[in-house]
Amino acid sequence: MKEVTRYRLIGTIFLLSLAAIFLPMIFDAPAPSLQDIASTSGLEDTQTFENVDPRAEVESSIAQMAQDQQAMDQAFADSKLQEKVEDIRETVDPDGYWVDNGTRFGEPILLPIREETEVFAVQLATFDEELNARKLREQLLGDGEEAFISQYKQRGISGEKIRYRVAVGPMLSHTLAKEKRISYSQIYGVEAIVVAMTQ
Repeated sequence: MKEVTRYRLIGTIFLLSLAAIFLPMIFDAPAPSLQDIASTSGLEDTQTFENVDPRAEVESSIAQMAQDQQAMDQAFADSKLQEKVEDIRETVDPDGYWVDNGTRFGEPILLPIREETEVFAVQLATFDEELNARKLREQLLGDGEEAFISQYKQRGISGEKIRYRVAVGPMLSHTLAKEKRISYSQIYGVEAIVVAMTQ
């Protein structure tokens, strides 16, 4: 490469570098001041941003939060929610299962039928593995049945074991429940039983 061509190439690179640095500075508008921002945003408050004390705003927020907490505490006390929570603690174990029947809190309770039973369900099967219970439930749902899983804690001499009951319900007729039991036993190859359903 000739020396003149090299000087021209180096000079061109130098000038392009300067242009890349200084041209944006020439064409950029100056940054707006805080007063300009305040005036263009429509704030009618004459107080400028420099005069705002952030500590005062933080203290005001803390005071508002304390006031809100007091209101929540009062509402909690007025609702007698604490008493209800204590009642639940006496009837539900630490894992979330009813002490008297072992069913998981919030799920349908399935019990043997009594004379006063008004709501029925047909229990198709009980599984040790949740996956198997879900498969049967999905099959029932696919067939248009109102199937659900009721998880419960089976307590015995050997300890506690979580099991999963698959059932269809609710039904308001004992006769209908018995008919469905026969039908489910034949269709799904299970030994279905009619049970009482609460919750």
